[in-house]
Amino acid sequence: MSSIETREDLDTLPRPVRVLVCTLCFALVGFQVVTAGFGQLPPLSQRAVHVGLGLVVVFLGLSRLAPATALGRFRRYADYLAAVLAATTTGYIVTQETRITESFAVAAATPDLVLGILLTLGLLIAAWRTTGMALPLLTIGMLLYTLLGDRLPGYWGHTGFDFQYLIEHLYLGTEGIWGTVTGLSADLIAIFIIFGAFLLATGAAKTFMDLALLAAGRFPGGAAKVATVSSMLFGMLNGAAVANVATTGAFTIPTMKRLGYKPAFAGAVEATASSGGQITPPIMGAGAFVMAEILGIPYLDIVYAAIIPAILFFVCVWMSIDIEARRENMRAVDDELIPGAREVLAPLKIGPLLVTLAVVLGSMFSGNTPTLAAFYGVCTNVGLFLLIGSWRAGDVMARLLAVFNGAVAAAFSITGILALLVTAQIALSLIGLTGVGIKLSELIISGGGGHLLASVLLSMVVALVLGMGMPTTAAYLVAAAVAAPALISLGIDPIVSHFVVFYSALLSALTPPVCTAVFTAAVIARTHWWTICVTSIRLALMKYFLPLFFVFRPAVLLQSDTAQVAWSLVMGLVASFLMAVGSGRFYRRKVPWPIGVSMVLAGALVAADRWWIDIVSLGMLALLLVQHRRPAGTRVERAAATVDGTDSS
Repeated sequence: MSSIETREDLDTLPRPVRVLVCTLCFALVGFQVVTAGFGQLPPLSQRAVHVGLGLVVVFLGLSRLAPATALGRFRRYADYLAAVLAATTTGYIVTQETRITESFAVAAATPDLVLGILLTLGLLIAAWRTTGMALPLLTIGMLLYTLLGDRLPGYWGHTGFDFQYLIEHLYLGTEGIWGTVTGLSADLIAIFIIFGAFLLATGAAKTFMDLALLAAGRFPGGAAKVATVSSMLFGMLNGAAVANVATTGAFTIPTMKRLGYKPAFAGAVEATASSGGQITPPIMGAGAFVMAEILGIPYLDIVYAAIIPAILFFVCVWMSIDIEARRENMRAVDDELIPGAREVLAPLKIGPLLVTLAVVLGSMFSGNTPTLAAFYGVCTNVGLFLLIGSWRAGDVMARLLAVFNGAVAAAFSITGILALLVTAQIALSLIGLTGVGIKLSELIISGGGGHLLASVLLSMVVALVLGMGMPTTAAYLVAAAVAAPALISLGIDPIVSHFVVFYSALLSALTPPVCTAVFTAAVIARTHWWTICVTSIRLALMKYFLPLFFVFRPAVLLQSDTAQVAWSLVMGLVASFLMAVGSGRFYRRKVPWPIGVSMVLAGALVAADRWWIDIVSLGMLALLLVQHRRPAGTRVERAAATVDGTDSS
C-alpha cells in the first residue's frame, strides 16, 4: 500500500504532521532543484540528504494508514519513530562523509553497525509497505546468501562474508546503499520527476489530453486511440505503467466503456499504451538516462536508438485498435467532447508547453547534462506559468496554489519509488559482491547450449521474471545485472544487450502472473484481469518480438548504415501490420485463423533479417491488400467493414 499519493491522502494526517510533511516535501523538491542547477553536494552527502528527506516523508505518510485502535496508535508511533531513525541514520552519513571517502577502508564501530542495521531494515520495510514484497524478498534472499553462502556446496557457494563486513559494505561503503542506483535517484531521476510533476500541475495534463482528442478522437476507435496517445505522453514523463493506468485510465477507460467498448478491451488499451510510454523518447520515464549511465555513453545515443522501436510498437498498437474498431463497429469520440483546433493550439495554451520542451531538448542537444536541462525546464515551465495570465489577486493565488500542488505531487512521486530504488541498489551491490550475477549469466549461456537464439530467449525470460512486480527503472536495473552480461559475453553489442533486457523487463507489466498494469486496469474497468491480460498481449504483440529484432536486425537500433536502417524500418512496419492484422483476424473483412497465424509468424520472422523472409512477408502483405481491396459483398460483412456509416474502403 502506498504512503501518500494525493492531496486527499495528505489531508488525512493530523495537522502538525501534515504541516511537517509539506515542509519536508518543499525541502526535498527545493534541494533537488537547487543542486541540479547550481551544483551538487559531494556524492555521499547528496545521496544521504535525498534518501533521508524521502524516507521521513514515507514513514510519516504511512502513519495515516494506522487504524483508530490501540494497535493502530502503536503502529502510528512506530512510524513516527521510523521517521526519526531515518533522519538520524542518513544525517550521520553526512557528518561522516570525509571519514568514509578519504579512508581506504572504514572499520565499523558499534554506532556504525547499529545505524547501518536500522537504515537497512527501514529501507526494506518502506519498500515492502509502499510497493509490495517482490524486491524486498529478493533483497532479503541476497542478504542471507551473502552471510550464509559459504555453507552452500558446489557451484553456488562462495567464500562467505561476516556480518560486520556486510554492514560496512552497505552503510559505510560507496557501493552499498549509497551506490550507483541511489546516485541516479538523487542526481537525475528526482529532477525529472519534478519536471514532469510541474508540467502536469501547470496544465500539461489537459493539453496532452486535448491534443490526443484532436489528433485521434474522430478516427474509428477514437477513444482507444486517444487513450494510446495520451498514455504515451504521460508515460514518457512519469515512467511508471501502473501510475499511468491509474491516472489517465481513470478518464479513458470509463469513456471507452460509455461509447460501447467492451470492458476488457478498454482496460487492455490503457494497460498496453501505459506500458509504452517508458520506451518513448526522449525521456522514456528516466530509462534512457539510467541506461546511458550504466553503459557510459551519451544520453542522446540511447534516445536515437529508441526511436524506431517506439514507432514500430505504437504502429502495431494503433493498427490493432483500428482493426478491432472496424470489426466491432466501435464509435468515435462524440464531437462535443473534442475541442476545436483553435482552442487547443492557441498560443497561450500550447505555447508554454512547447517552449518548455524546446528548452529541455535544446539544452541536451547543445551538450548540457540531462540534470541541468531538466533544471532549465522546471524554471522555464514554472516561470511562464506564473507570468502568463491575469494578474488579479485571485488568479495569481490560483497559479501559486497550482505550483504548490506541483511541488507536493513531485515529492510524493519521488518518495513513491525512493525506497524501492535504494533497496534495488542493496540487491545489486550484493549480486556483485557475491558473484552470483556472473554465475547466473553463465547459467543463461549454458542453458542456451551455445545457440544464440536460445540464449537470447532465456535472457528475455529471466529479465521478464526478475522485473515482475517492480516499477520500470528497478525492473531494468535488477534484470540488467544478470541478463545483460550474458548477452554481451555472447558477442552482442552492449547497447543491443541492454535494450533487449530493458524491453523484456518492461513486459512484466502485461505478462501474467504479476501483471501490475493489467491488475490496475481491471479494477478501473470492473472486469476480470485475465481477459484484459490476453487482449493486452495481443495489442502489444510487437513489443514481445522487438528484443529479437534488436539482436538479429540491429539496424532498428540504428546500429548499421543508413540504407540498412531505412530498409529495417520499412520491414518493421510491414511486420507490425502483419502482426496486427493476423492477431486481430480482420482487415476490411474476416481473416481465417490459419492465415492469421501465418501472418503473425511472418511478421515475427522478419526479425531474422533474411532477404527471402522479407520477400515472403512483402508478398503476404500484397496478397492481403489485393484480396481485401473491397469490402465483402454480403450485408453482414459490409456492416462489419463500416464504421458510423462510412465505408472503410
